[in-house]
Amino acid sequence: MTYSLENISQLEHSKEFARLHQKFHQFNPLKVLRVDQFEIRHSNILAWLLDPNETHQLGGFFLKKLLTRLVTRAENEGKGEGIDFLSFLHSSFHDAEVSREVKTHTNRLIDLLVHVPSQKLVLVIENKFHAGESDGQLADYLAYAKLRFSETGYTILPIFLTLANEEPSEDSYLLLGYEDVLEIIEQQLEFNKDTTADAIHDFLSFYIEVLKEQLVHDEEAVQLALEVYEGNKSAIDFLFLSQNKNFKKQAIYKGIYKQIGELNDREKTALRKIYESKKKTIDFIFNIGSNVLREAFLEFVKETEIPEEAYSASIRSPNFVLPDWFDFEETLGKPDSAYWLGQAFIIWFERQVEDRIKITVEVGPIAYEERVQLLTMLEKHGVSFQQNAKQEGKKYTRIFTAWTEVKDWASKQEVLNSMLELYNASEINDLFRKIALSVEGMAQQEQAEEDVLVSEGIEQEEKLSENKVPSIPRSAFQKFCNDNGISEENWNIHPRYPSFTVPAFTKIEERFGSTRINWWWHNGPFLFFFDHLRDGRLKLVFELGPLHGEQRVALIKELETFGVNFKAASKLRTAKYTRLYSNTKVVEDWEDEEQVSGAMTELFEHPMHQELLGVIGWIGGESWGR
Repeated sequence: MTYSLENISQLEHSKEFARLHQKFHQFNPLKVLRVDQFEIRHSNILAWLLDPNETHQLGGFFLKKLLTRLVTRAENEGKGEGIDFLSFLHSSFHDAEVSREVKTHTNRLIDLLVHVPSQKLVLVIENKFHAGESDGQLADYLAYAKLRFSETGYTILPIFLTLANEEPSEDSYLLLGYEDVLEIIEQQLEFNKDTTADAIHDFLSFYIEVLKEQLVHDEEAVQLALEVYEGNKSAIDFLFLSQNKNFKKQAIYKGIYKQIGELNDREKTALRKIYESKKKTIDFIFNIGSNVLREAFLEFVKETEIPEEAYSASIRSPNFVLPDWFDFEETLGKPDSAYWLGQAFIIWFERQVEDRIKITVEVGPIAYEERVQLLTMLEKHGVSFQQNAKQEGKKYTRIFTAWTEVKDWASKQEVLNSMLELYNASEINDLFRKIALSVEGMAQQEQAEEDVLVSEGIEQEEKLSENKVPSIPRSAFQKFCNDNGISEENWNIHPRYPSFTVPAFTKIEERFGSTRINWWWHNGPFLFFFDHLRDGRLKLVFELGPLHGEQRVALIKELETFGVNFKAASKLRTAKYTRLYSNTKVVEDWEDEEQVSGAMTELFEHPMHQELLGVIGWIGGESWGR
């Protein structure tokens, strides 16, 4: 018996596998009826929920909430302009008529059609739970609805309902996701539990579980699956592929299929029985663990040096922020609700139809005043978005989208290449620069220092070339050092991170020693370095290095007596690097030596920074002042 076959027995001893298997095999009558596997059965449940006169006794709750979701989804901004949604939300929908599989004039079938005569409102819903879109079907459905409801005053809302937030081929269709359906039902059970009949409550609870499994919203299940796959990859791959032949063309699995082909009949039968007894659990683990989008994204963040706190390797929409966007929090604040990574901006990748991958940049739900200021600044710098984004109540505004083809979705490298192509494109890097200019403009406006608003006609001279890593001009750094009296033995030129120290650090090193591991080029306690950020800003970082444990803690305690704050993790003996200070400034022309060196000096001479240097000079027994 081969190594992989022997490893299969280890699954029986995996607590994580047992817990996951138990989750998937809890009794659910809807699973018994296989509602979770067929689009038509989901449509039947939706028709029941949408009809205010049905046996659920919820009235128009679901229909009203669905209309609200259509308005608030960021993808639908600019669609449905001029439609009076508010008047619909005050209606009881008592006369709503819900029809299934309505035949069009071309003999196609509309999944769901909702007609409210009193409101002259029609919803045309195309439900895509797993199936793909057929050529011309969306245009056909809309044409049929317009023909049938041609009377003056009718509002027709075409809706594309999907499991994976795929975009419709027809731009006029409003997008709705099954996660919206899930949240609407969860709201009903949470806020109206006392008035919901027990039988209805139980039925909807079972349906919630079905949707959660399909949407992979159960984070515990995802984490368990990842843990099981990581520890039992060979066994899971072997079991799954032994019963699923449609992966044979993928090069990474050729060896496993060859091994499977060499099994005798008794071994094949044993494999089939094991797989069938745990099919749902094994399928889930394989699909989560071998998710190419997620795996490619993990390579992407490694290659682009995005730290762990700045990304989330989501299965469907892996997302991240530029690390230095955390600095924007002081100016923009934090979002007023749970939002992705908790920052004002978010960037994410998602798979699209027709073998495409898309990248999106969005402004999230920060406070209204800051949101309007930010959008106004972005607009001045040439960033375009839907005009109603500035309306009070709007929360999400997409300011950039781009997509490219993926040559082979089975290849992690091809997906990674497409991610890097999108991320390194000049257009998105120009946006990053405009974001930085906008936030800096807001900060300077708040501080009443100077007006740095840039007129609409100004052009950005510097463009990052595709695949180029930003660098700092050597001559500008040398000029900065000369202008500030930093001797040559105290600085080091690096194209990306030029760094330097000051004499006061020598006294600190005499008291607290050098670093316990090699650190940069001098192994002293502190270091300054500059960084040319992707968005066009210059950043100065002042960092405490990896001194020996006791000495590092002792130095931190002394700094704390002067009011310097540290996180608990920095005070551990095992801690290595602690950022004491950082600040940024936009540089509009990186070829201008005077401008770059001037920005360096401005950052270095910032009062807060000089105050910190004064504290360090005091601890070292030297005065520091500029």
